[in-house]
Amino acid sequence: MKAEAVRVFHLAYLIALGAGLGLASAHFAVAGRPLLGMAQIGAWTTWPRSGGRDIDPYMRAYLARGVHLPLGAGEGLELIAERDDEGATLDGRCRYALTGSTPTTRGWTLTVTDVDGRPFSLPLDRSGFTDAEIVRDESGSLRIAAAATPQTGNWLPLPTSGRFQFRLRLYDTPIATQAAETRAESLPRIERIDCP
Repeated sequence: MKAEAVRVFHLAYLIALGAGLGLASAHFAVAGRPLLGMAQIGAWTTWPRSGGRDIDPYMRAYLARGVHLPLGAGEGLELIAERDDEGATLDGRCRYALTGSTPTTRGWTLTVTDVDGRPFSLPLDRSGFTDAEIVRDESGSLRIAAAATPQTGNWLPLPTSGRFQFRLRLYDTPIATQAAETRAESLPRIERIDCP
């Protein structure tokens, strides 16, 4: 009788362990954007098939969980940066310069969000730029100063501290179908100017 009780206990333990590991692994698989289908272009990361018909099941599950709505395959491409070009995590206490150019596109937006993709409530009620709002230099390249304190030129306010993301959305762009072949030079560079 005692041996049977031990067997039942072991069986119950294995079932509970299997269920716990299964639930934990399922949560881990859809808690963040999956590595499957990801393309890294310099400091920018994108999932070019997230809005297409051939979306993988992990991205589909991730999108079903939250507020993220991907651009359709023919609409454009979203790129996310959580680190600068040197690989350091973006921090609201630092100042950054976004310089260079954008790929051929009908239009674009650049926004600042928290790590979950939600916009910040900043004092100036501005959390981004569109291509129509940017003042470019004589060469046509862009220069955006991102900092928590006001800067000259194209200033993009940041939170006063903590991690954040830059989100660049390119609308009606030919690179949407060939993001993996895109070179880092065709996207804005993210350079940390200083950090207290």
